[in-house]
Amino acid sequence: MSASSIKRLFEGRGTYARARLRLGILGVTAYTGVVAVALALGLPHRLFGTAGGSLTDDASLLALWLLGVSVVLLPLEYLGGVHLPRAHGRKHHGLGDWILAWLKGSLTLLVTLSFAGALVVLAGRFGGRFGAVGMFGLLAATLIAAQEWLALLVGDLRRSRVGLEALEEEVQRHGLVMPKVRVLESNDEAFTGGITGLPTAERSIIPLAWVGRLEPAELGVLLARRITIVDRGLRALGLAAALGWVLVTFALSTALPGADVATVAGLLQTSLWFTLLQALGLLVLPTPSRAATRAADAWCLEGSDTSRADLDAALVALDELGDRELDREPFVERWFHPVASVASRRSALEDPKRETAPWHVARAAVYLALVGLSPLARLVHGSVGRPDVWVLLPTDG
Repeated sequence: MSASSIKRLFEGRGTYARARLRLGILGVTAYTGVVAVALALGLPHRLFGTAGGSLTDDASLLALWLLGVSVVLLPLEYLGGVHLPRAHGRKHHGLGDWILAWLKGSLTLLVTLSFAGALVVLAGRFGGRFGAVGMFGLLAATLIAAQEWLALLVGDLRRSRVGLEALEEEVQRHGLVMPKVRVLESNDEAFTGGITGLPTAERSIIPLAWVGRLEPAELGVLLARRITIVDRGLRALGLAAALGWVLVTFALSTALPGADVATVAGLLQTSLWFTLLQALGLLVLPTPSRAATRAADAWCLEGSDTSRADLDAALVALDELGDRELDREPFVERWFHPVASVASRRSALEDPKRETAPWHVARAAVYLALVGLSPLARLVHGSVGRPDVWVLLPTDG
């Protein structure tokens, strides 16, 4: 990275958005450094050797490892969840509430992922690398299907009974059929919900904060945009690309030095290599993700002149709830942001390109990488210290 690039990164250093970005870069860089050292030392083999052998024993050993990972992440997560929001006057948990939320999220992921890892080891013992990769893919598909359920368990989220009757009329105004919708309440402003479920069984998760903050027409155009993302195949393509990315990188990781899939130590060595490859994805996958954001905007407004003002107003309102960064330097956006800025999206709508692009692929890949015991979903700048968005990472609307 050149001196001018570093300068651009630190421009706007007093803003909340840039502070979170620097924390995310620090966290990912520091953790990948720790991973590299652990690989060089063969740490999993030193710690566990040939220990394990049954599903419960393997899960217990993996839980110990994941507990250690959570302890390593704790200082960074405190900065992202408490210190930075407080320092910048943003809504945040008090320290006691944050600790309880962090414990709930960390322990839920610990239990879930330790058994997922134990199943991969079990499949590896009986089916070799092919069996382990197959189990990895099955568990990743399960994560897609169970995303809403897991988000409720991990995050401090609550279902709301707020009525959405007015939305149905807005959706029909766009010539669309009202989808399955769930409203969830979160104390974190960064929570944006998203689209969950396997293709053909999608549900749109709407934050309660949006219902109270956005006008019905603005909320309606965002929901219409999500319907279009599903109907035009952008989400299915994004999931397929993310699943393909994590499967290929996991398969490659099983063949690297010290890795195997038949023991706990071998799987953890595989996981360390896998985490390094996923860190590379943080630089590669944001570009197609931003393209999909702009494509989704263009498809949403196809044949509609009146919706553009509603979409613009909604995006500005969501930016206010988020990092409050309407525009970014091109270098910063290109390398570190999978969601295009509001200014970039406005510019793209001057010459809209309605194409099929892999929507949300960068953040979907980070989420699915949990199966490989990679904690990057907890370290990227949008989610560090925020248990509410460890599973439903922030979307583009």
